[in-house]
Amino acid sequence: MIRNKAREREMIRRIVTIYAVGVIGFTIPFTHSLFRMLTPLVLLLSLALLYWYDRDRSRGSQGKRGLFYASVFVASFLVEMWGVNSGVVFGSYLYGSGLGVKIAGTPPLIGLNWVLMIYLTSAIFTPLHRNGWNGILFPSLLMVGYDLILEQVAPKMEMWSWADNHIPLQNYLVWGLLALLFHTIRYLLRIGDKNRMALPLFLVQLLFFLLIYLLN
Repeated sequence: MIRNKAREREMIRRIVTIYAVGVIGFTIPFTHSLFRMLTPLVLLLSLALLYWYDRDRSRGSQGKRGLFYASVFVASFLVEMWGVNSGVVFGSYLYGSGLGVKIAGTPPLIGLNWVLMIYLTSAIFTPLHRNGWNGILFPSLLMVGYDLILEQVAPKMEMWSWADNHIPLQNYLVWGLLALLFHTIRYLLRIGDKNRMALPLFLVQLLFFLLIYLLN
């Protein structure tokens, strides 16, 4: 147990180091483009890290969770595709090159980002008493808070940008409604995610976005 704790602390130090380097890389004009290209890799590495530290490996649970998160990926990607091509879902916005290759103007990685956020906020609240507050409302509100910060820095990282640099209230409302929908389905399916790296990674990401916003 002590050895595991030491490994976890070392992993958290490495996560902090990687994101700290990222802040520096995005702040320096000369390296900005390089770190923009590395953004998809960091997202994939974050997902791989969470999978490695995931603590629910039972066959039945894994199958149900796998199907749920595959559905989150497909549904969120299709909604984002509809949104960016119509402007009627979140508002008028366009994806840049920060999230890599795009299909119909939409990077598949945005679907993985939804999976990441649902998983992180689920794992943060799963250890608490199971009820609608901890299982649905609080994780959804945490996602909205995350988006409030992310939207400010996304254009600086060339992930996406808004028409006239105006982020409509509609975006946050739809984001929150989708978070509520996904977390409600997860809660009703009794899917709980156990991961000791969830909270540290979530906090490090928030700090990462805040620093980029303040320093650029």
